[in-house]
Amino acid sequence: MALLALLALLIAAPAFAETAGPAPTEQQQYVDPVALRARAEALRDAVADSGVSDISIHTRAHGFFDKLPQENLAVAAPHYRMQRETVKGEMGTIKGMQAEADRRLDEWKRAHAEPPPPDIEGAVAEARDLGKSKRLDYDTSGKLAENQMGIFTYMRDKLEGGKVQLNERMKILTALCGEAFTYATVAHEAQHSRDRAAGNLTPEKEIEGEISAFRVQYLWVKMIDPTGERLLTLHGTLRFERDRAADPKIKVALAQAVTYLEHLSDVIETEGKHDELKKLVERLGYSDGHDHDHESRGSSSPTSA
Repeated sequence: MALLALLALLIAAPAFAETAGPAPTEQQQYVDPVALRARAEALRDAVADSGVSDISIHTRAHGFFDKLPQENLAVAAPHYRMQRETVKGEMGTIKGMQAEADRRLDEWKRAHAEPPPPDIEGAVAEARDLGKSKRLDYDTSGKLAENQMGIFTYMRDKLEGGKVQLNERMKILTALCGEAFTYATVAHEAQHSRDRAAGNLTPEKEIEGEISAFRVQYLWVKMIDPTGERLLTLHGTLRFERDRAADPKIKVALAQAVTYLEHLSDVIETEGKHDELKKLVERLGYSDGHDHDHESRGSSSPTSA
């Protein structure tokens, strides 16, 4: 009955408004949709309440509807800030990259209910152990090729004791790309070490070993940059700086940084799928049963990113 009374009163609204309602004004006001909804729900509840008189409903209804012509909904536009990687511009160090990796893992754990991928935690822990045991360092002999960012060397007859060497160019790459992105190479080589210790890395299964390492590299980059925006914006910035650089040495360094990020992009495009990773590995020239290097103390089979 109260609802019928409300409808009847609303039909007669013009006559009532002339005597009881507030005079309309030209001034527009802004109202939050949440506040407007609360007012509408209060009116609805009053109509449903048999204890509220028709006169009271009549007054509340006009108080609600008479304001509407002067009100505009004020909807807050979502503010989104594109993710950008923080790059310190300092020459890279193994200690600095490891500290950044530990920080990113802690950051993930604080922000997510689920833990990070076990292989990521395992690779980071392995890299930390390699560093403590002096088995992770930069290559000072210059034996790594220009496009070889890291290498894991191990003895055929031993599962333990393998060593990781990083190209000294990684120091400059870290200054340009940031510690988190260049740590992708460290995670890759650390996974080689884990696979060798588990007996899963041999010269005869080099492709599978690379697939495993690139998968961890994929997981690492996805963890630190899940949307891909950090990689995209950094790549664009470095390309711009490369194109306008006048100093030849600076131009070369920036070009190498761009190439490095494009390599990470190629890894991301595999989506971590085994078959796609295999295609990438084969495209990079890896093959089973091939020893990249030999050391004087015995035959060894290093694999590299």
